[in-house]
Amino acid sequence: MRQIFFTFDSLKILQKLLGIVNKFPHRSWIEVDFERLEANVRNIKASLPEGVKYVCVVKADAYGHCMPQALVRFLKGGADIFAVANLYEASRVREIVSDKPVLVLSPILRQERNLVFEYGATPAVSSYNEAKAFSEMARERGKVLGIHIKLDTGMGRVGIWHANADEVIMQIKKLPNVKITGIFSHLSSADSDIEYTKQQVEIFKSVVQKHADNDMLIHLHNSAGLRYISVEKPFNAVRMGLLQYGINPHDDCGGYENLNLKPVLAFKSRIISIAEADGRKIASVCAGYADGVPSGFTSEACVLVGGKRCQIVGNVSLDECIINIENAPDAEVGDEVVFIGEQGDGEISLADYSRWTRRIPWETMVAIPRRVDRILK
Repeated sequence: MRQIFFTFDSLKILQKLLGIVNKFPHRSWIEVDFERLEANVRNIKASLPEGVKYVCVVKADAYGHCMPQALVRFLKGGADIFAVANLYEASRVREIVSDKPVLVLSPILRQERNLVFEYGATPAVSSYNEAKAFSEMARERGKVLGIHIKLDTGMGRVGIWHANADEVIMQIKKLPNVKITGIFSHLSSADSDIEYTKQQVEIFKSVVQKHADNDMLIHLHNSAGLRYISVEKPFNAVRMGLLQYGINPHDDCGGYENLNLKPVLAFKSRIISIAEADGRKIASVCAGYADGVPSGFTSEACVLVGGKRCQIVGNVSLDECIINIENAPDAEVGDEVVFIGEQGDGEISLADYSRWTRRIPWETMVAIPRRVDRILK
């Protein structure tokens, strides 16, 4: 059965229906600042050597930043290529963008392979057998399919293991109706282990120098690696994820000062009741683990109320959590509570919130469910 995806018209109908929901006051919501998103992309691209392509990673609903709308801003900022995790995401990109390459980073299931041709996607190939299957399908259609070779240089997940790469790539090059248009790998520890990362870079270069030509896209840099790996030959593209959303992947939050990056996402809620318990003033906030507020907070965890930090206390429930508002004595029911973002002179970064919730930033962004309203700025 043919899969059905949303078109522009159906998206407009859905937006009208969602407008009914939006008549209710926002209880918990995220704000996505698209002006900042566009500026971040533009600033990153401007820092790259001339001719280096910008691969924009929009997996998982653009890391929770509302992909259909975000795509327009990525384009304005200068994105050259879009990278997704699967063919469903590729189809969503194709609804908006018809003239840019779409690279599917993860392996494609046998049952999905025909959709590669329907969506004009570029598959990442991790084995000779995958390439052979695409070769046969392309021959049946009278087409030549561009593919990227995915190398495993130490991540230990998916890709052609680097020690076997010479033999496998030579076999793939002999296949008809497929053309290698790119080679890439993923840096597993660029935010935490510089020496291991440098080993991965050298391994990758040793393979590329034997098999790349001027028509291939060669990309290894992720957001963390961009900090200290020079973008020079053989590299002619970078693959940006976390950084374009204004989040520094390094714990020390340094190294990108020249890019003038700003956080794009804020997560907010409201006070729904105020009481006294055990001699302290507390407030109940209408956001719980059904809204993406996890139960595993550390003792450092805070929110902002009136620009002041207020500690999260007690257990998080399905729909609510409790905060100590002694630092914000003027707080009232209905007041804004900030989990991530800016308020007055205060700010809680996504990195801080992630650390307090024992999560990594990627997980934090994609864990906020659709029950939480989206305000697109």
